[in-house]
Amino acid sequence: MGALAFILSGCASMSGDGRRPAAVEPVAPASALAPDPVLRIEPWSFAGAQGRAITTLHYRIFTTERDVPLRRRVPQFLETALVEFRSSLGDLPAPSESMETYIMGSRAQWTALTRQFTGARSATYLKIRAGGFAENGRALLFDLGAKGTFGTVGHEGWHQYTQRVMRDALPIWLEEGAATHFEGFRWVEDTPVFLPWANVERFDRLRETLNAGRLLRLDELLVQRPQDLLDAYGNDAALDYYAQVWALVHFLREGEGGRHRPALARLLRDAANGRMIDLVRANLGERVASHAALRRVGSGVFLTYFDDDLTRAAAAYEDFVRRITALRAREAIVAGRSPLGP
Repeated sequence: MGALAFILSGCASMSGDGRRPAAVEPVAPASALAPDPVLRIEPWSFAGAQGRAITTLHYRIFTTERDVPLRRRVPQFLETALVEFRSSLGDLPAPSESMETYIMGSRAQWTALTRQFTGARSATYLKIRAGGFAENGRALLFDLGAKGTFGTVGHEGWHQYTQRVMRDALPIWLEEGAATHFEGFRWVEDTPVFLPWANVERFDRLRETLNAGRLLRLDELLVQRPQDLLDAYGNDAALDYYAQVWALVHFLREGEGGRHRPALARLLRDAANGRMIDLVRANLGERVASHAALRRVGSGVFLTYFDDDLTRAAAAYEDFVRRITALRAREAIVAGRSPLGP
């Protein structure tokens, strides 16, 4: 899975007006999913290309994909990914309505579809080199080959999901860090198993960034937006950013003995229920809360939920990065295991 697939696709994802009140239902474990989640398949076409509209419990999948094995695996992947979205970082609600996912068999088809859905905004999206984007709870993707396509579905599927269920938009560093969290997976027969550490591209970039002295301090990382880095410094800076927010979400789950993991789950629940910005406002005031809500950057959310001493947290995060990129750590990453051990 090429890392470039997620540079613009990640930063282009928007919240828009697609948020809906979240429905609450219990999360079934991935192993409890039906072997075949497809409810029905109907003919569908776009711009003269014949395709299919596939309905599952939570998705409407529109595709002109001609790779039959890939196409057949998409419904199972999406439904399994949704279980992960709702459970692996915290207990989160189901979307209140079916989500639309378009997987086009060629970039040319995707370009035409993007222009149809986004109109004057399409110029921004058409800069995407590979993969696709999510906007207002709808994902528009194109074929990158089996591994790249499913990695994109995991990344953009998270954006698609949060656009539907989060009443408060997550800070960009967490939104993008969580999206990279869902890029790692393995197929076990016809069932995807999500392994957040199984992301060699992000790991290699993180190690390179650290060794080259380009690692951003935590306070710097929290105020960056990948699209700004891309515009100002190009692809390398954006790739560095994605590797670092990938590591940051792992830090919040496993760093310091898992100290921050309950707070991460609480933050996500509060965002889903529309309480996150209110808590930032109560803790740090209106100016910080407004910045967190409108710009989606800054340290306000981090200080409120994780640590009120950013200097201390920054040192702990950097130490975590050095530990997970230590000698022989890559062996664990390739195997999909935490380099911190059991």
